[in-house]
Amino acid sequence: MFPYLWLELRRLVRDSSYVLVSVLLPVGMFLLFSSLGDEATNHDLVQLMVGMAGFGAVGITLNSGTGIADDRARGWLRQLRLLPLGPAKVVVARGLCAMALSLPPIAIVCVAGAFKGVDLSVAQWVSVAALLWLGIAPVALLGLGIGYLCAPQQAQAIGLALFVGMSMVGGLWIEVSDFPGWLQVVSKITPVYSYAEIPRSVGWDEVPHAFDIAALAAWTIALMALALFAYRRTGRRA
Repeated sequence: MFPYLWLELRRLVRDSSYVLVSVLLPVGMFLLFSSLGDEATNHDLVQLMVGMAGFGAVGITLNSGTGIADDRARGWLRQLRLLPLGPAKVVVARGLCAMALSLPPIAIVCVAGAFKGVDLSVAQWVSVAALLWLGIAPVALLGLGIGYLCAPQQAQAIGLALFVGMSMVGGLWIEVSDFPGWLQVVSKITPVYSYAEIPRSVGWDEVPHAFDIAALAAWTIALMALALFAYRRTGRRA
């Protein structure tokens, strides 16, 4: 699996077109929103920093589905099936590649947070960044499932709709407490809500809620099953 993972990572490095949206946009939004109004508290800055880092990470990992759909259209998946790799290894490797794409927006938004005065201990900084990266796994798997199931244009449209919708409803842009009651319920069962709340809790020096941890784990398992089903389905259609 590791040679295949290295191959996919090298292919990703050659394509830097994702940088503008996935890095510059969330950093710009963080710097803009953190400068508006009265002086923000550390609590507010942590909430905004995690939200914008997650915004960039969600966008780029979902967009990886478009690349997979392109690979399928060009016949790359048919060539891949000639290698001695089982479906689980292929899905895990591609999922890790998609997660690797999330590192630049997470790292750069966190650097911007430090520049704007976010006050965290070394352990909190490391934990927040690590949780932002590890927690993106279900979104990466969702992107894979979309790529394996859809044509390139469909994958791009669905990925964009989910990116905007989950970012808004999941509380990356707006505090969930400002939503109507019914929308708060919907928000709290999305993977993006739990994804953001866990590192936010660590940044606020609080213990993450067991519900958020369980929900994120459940979404990871469910979307792993979706990605495996979608990959196997491409083999039956080949």
